[in-house]
Amino acid sequence: MAKLAASTDASVGAAPRGRPATVHDRAPVVRGRPRGAAPTLLLLALALAAAVAACGDDDAKGAGTIGTGPVRVATSISVFADMIRQVGGDRVTLISLVPPGADAHTYQPGPKDVKQLGDVRAVFLNGAGLEQSLRGVIENNTAKTAKTVELSQGLTPISFEAEAVGPAGKDEEAEEEGDNPHFWLDVQNAKRYVERIRDTLVEVDPDGRATYAANTERYLKELDDTNAYINEQIATVPAAQRKLVTFHDAFPYFARAYGLDLVGFVVRAPGREPSAREVKELGDTLRREQVKTVYKEPQLNAKLLERAAKDAGVRVDVLYSDALTKEIPTYVQMMRRNADAIVRGLR
Repeated sequence: MAKLAASTDASVGAAPRGRPATVHDRAPVVRGRPRGAAPTLLLLALALAAAVAACGDDDAKGAGTIGTGPVRVATSISVFADMIRQVGGDRVTLISLVPPGADAHTYQPGPKDVKQLGDVRAVFLNGAGLEQSLRGVIENNTAKTAKTVELSQGLTPISFEAEAVGPAGKDEEAEEEGDNPHFWLDVQNAKRYVERIRDTLVEVDPDGRATYAANTERYLKELDDTNAYINEQIATVPAAQRKLVTFHDAFPYFARAYGLDLVGFVVRAPGREPSAREVKELGDTLRREQVKTVYKEPQLNAKLLERAAKDAGVRVDVLYSDALTKEIPTYVQMMRRNADAIVRGLR
């Protein structure tokens, strides 16, 4: 997760002001809290870090081009590509720089991908640090007339705790500052993304106004239905069992929106190798907190998580955050699948 640190709906488990978080701090329920500190059962999450370095999907082969419409636009990840496709329909040709199954935080587009940016009219990014690895490529290879839009602009972020302390008793990522970028895992935030996509497409292609308006109206209704479905499903889990442990720090907005207690995560960002002590801490934490299920992500290698969970007698399931797959090809399917997985694992 490119240097995000001080805010992103990951507000979980923070230590009281005046002292650093420790591995024994538990994250509070994040519902209703506009800003919060990062969870620090984090230790357990650190064990998953080793797996983060590897992408786990064969789809990650290069940027994809969707559609044959007259309006060429680009975006970073497959989640946003689906939103743009829903709004733009047949009028849009879409370049998605990070292929389905790839890790958005670390992916680097190849020369063939970069060449496709030269004639796009708009580039849709998340912002809040998500596309750090892509920023330079986009800025150097798009026309000056291309409009760049940050979809998360204006939304209230959840902040990371900059002074996180790991099981070894030293600062883990105190140098990181910024916001957790995963706003879209709250469907209400995703609706704001969709409206911004609509407005931008109308700006660069006024002739398509009626198409974009009709598609957006239909899609917003589908998102409302999806939001209601998630709330209904989570409500079937007893409040005391709504403890969420995930592979990396992607789900604070989801937790806040749907009444979950985000107990911890394995890694804040991909690429860090966990120590043997951290692997042990993961298993100890799972047993201490009586966590029933932990969640990996399909684009991240989670062998250590799976091993620690097995040793602790804890189930492993899958949640989706940054990347769609062949099996889960749309944002709506992703969010419904996540709700089903949480209910299956925690109830």
